Amino acid sequence: MAEYLAPGVFVEEVDLKPPAIEGVSLSAAGFVGATRRGPTDGGPVLVTGYPEFLRTFGGPFDPTSPVNPVGDLPFAVEGFFANGGRRLYVRRVAPAGTTPAAFSMSGGILTRLRPGEAAVVGQTTFRPQSLRGLRDGLNVTFQTNVSGVAYSSSALTIAANGIDRDTGTVTLTAAIDIAPAGPNTPASFAPGATGVVTNANDIDAAGLIDTGARQVIGDLFAANGGAWGDGLVVTAQHGDGAQSTLAGFIFGAVDDNRIQVVSTAGFYPGAWVEIDRGPNAGKRYRQLDHVEGTVLVLLGGALVAGDVAPAPAGSITRFTVCEFTLTARFETQSETFTGLTLANVPGHFITEVLQRSSLIRMEEAALPLNAPLFGTNTNPLLFPAGDDGARITLAVSGVDAVPSANDIVGTDNGPGQRTGLFSFEDEPSLGMIAAPGWGDLVVKQAMIDQCERLKYRIVLLDPRLVGGVAPNIQQIRDQRNEVDSRYASVFYPRIMVPTALGGTGRAIAPSGHVAGLIARVDSVRGVNKSPANEIVRGILGLESTVNQREHEVLNPEAINVIRDFRGDRRGIRLYGARMATSLQDWRYTSVRRLFIFIEKSIEIGTAWAVWEPNNPTTWQRLIDSVNAFLTRLWLDGALLGLKKSDAFFIDCGLNTMTQDDVDNGRLIMTVGVAASKPAEFVIIRISQMASGAFIDES
Repeated sequence: MAEYLAPGVFVEEVDLKPPAIEGVSLSAAGFVGATRRGPTDGGPVLVTGYPEFLRTFGGPFDPTSPVNPVGDLPFAVEGFFANGGRRLYVRRVAPAGTTPAAFSMSGGILTRLRPGEAAVVGQTTFRPQSLRGLRDGLNVTFQTNVSGVAYSSSALTIAANGIDRDTGTVTLTAAIDIAPAGPNTPASFAPGATGVVTNANDIDAAGLIDTGARQVIGDLFAANGGAWGDGLVVTAQHGDGAQSTLAGFIFGAVDDNRIQVVSTAGFYPGAWVEIDRGPNAGKRYRQLDHVEGTVLVLLGGALVAGDVAPAPAGSITRFTVCEFTLTARFETQSETFTGLTLANVPGHFITEVLQRSSLIRMEEAALPLNAPLFGTNTNPLLFPAGDDGARITLAVSGVDAVPSANDIVGTDNGPGQRTGLFSFEDEPSLGMIAAPGWGDLVVKQAMIDQCERLKYRIVLLDPRLVGGVAPNIQQIRDQRNEVDSRYASVFYPRIMVPTALGGTGRAIAPSGHVAGLIARVDSVRGVNKSPANEIVRGILGLESTVNQREHEVLNPEAINVIRDFRGDRRGIRLYGARMATSLQDWRYTSVRRLFIFIEKSIEIGTAWAVWEPNNPTTWQRLIDSVNAFLTRLWLDGALLGLKKSDAFFIDCGLNTMTQDDVDNGRLIMTVGVAASKPAEFVIIRISQMASGAFIDES
């Protein structure tokens, strides 16, 4: 009880009504199977639409992929959303043989021509996208490919004082040429398609631009395994970070060179700084140790005032933070990462930043530079550059490996580490699970075991191919007889769906479309409505047609048939909704799911009662709470009965528990409900009657 220690008015909130029980949703589905790409660790991934699935997992497999024959999942996902599903959890399965595409990154100064600025044959000037790493005396070669023919220039030399940093123009000692010569040889190197290759590939001990062979700096990988990564386009480009100008040279000492600039905004420890004195002097690169007010403290050998003085006099010495940009594109997706460094600078380090990417990744082990914060082997001339001035070369193709039934089942490595079907145990909101296209008995049994253990979900089972072809009537009957569970439902035949290749389409498992259909019925009518006699959307037809006589064989055996009623202008409909069980009380899907709905809702809605006093007050609150919930279901037509007392009963008290139960902390409530069952057989009896007067002869 509350304490009242001083006089006053005390306002208290009192609950006068029983705690409400909210109905749970059972329309969330979980699908497991092979996808082109996507994460394979952690829990199943929630997708709320097919475009989101495409962005995360990709579309259908290429017809030539070895995984394509078991690649029903993307089509099933599309069918789920086409039929009204809203929430789907996807678990990708990629066996050990699935490996990512790899891209080899090398440093050096390679760039492209500035957009709209061609390098014209016969002229001595050009404008590159970036002046990073260029100096007088370097060699420059232009390379392009036109209609499958590779063209290049001679190795041309940058003239003395040949770099105009204000206009971006570079002057050469000789005119631009092109080879091989021929009638179709272009008269210029086109912008956007021409690589500008130099022999500047490192810096010397003083931080000045040096020549030599390009150095391999590491490998980029597709974000996850599979041949999809071969379609990635990864480009690299030098970029500029913060910029400032010289205000004064303070002093120079080894690893303690102090230079005052106008502003140090945007400069950070570990950044590489380009010191550009002007057109009459070469550039110098030093790494920034730290910032003191407006003073940059640079590493490296001792500098003198002349090392930072403008050249010519009257020019301006510029200080620029050197960074680079990576762009990854795959189909319609594109990601751009700016402000990158090879030095381990928080917020800029390539490995750290790429952790945000859904397309590419880089492991520190794949970076032979050992990712230090300070060190000359992270300098800007080692920043990644594409072989054509932009695009980084694919070094190793990705591999698609075909999963086995055991891969689909997965392993139970504990929360957050489960694979395959086991990962669905980490998602309690699932009301349905399926492995589209996997009719193997080991997969079916694993799904059934999970549903029976967790209680609050059902499994949608697909036909298993026999000898690579669709099962016939007897074979699907044999497959149905392999299982007996009030949590399993079997569907037949397979459905035909459209593909990018057109034609008659592809035969796939029906479970994905059926799951979406069930979710649609849940949303429109409720879980008590049988999902049968509903149109299956997004399909071209059926792999095989089941007629009325065949249906009369399959339906009593709880094989839910999809029927083609297009001849009657009624479309293609799911025409069965039974559970694959020998227990007659649980034969209807709607009854099974209604009880799951009631049980799960009551379990969650009465959690408040745990550790409450086990006395009549608590018993009555429980009764009132459950009564209000079941009354609402009865009024909605989910329960059968003209009166409430015919629809359900609730008892909680000394009739349902003994003193021993009370003494041992057990509170027992008994609930009985009369579920509304579907009208599976609508029988209309018609008899003949006479019309008019009757003449009675007597």
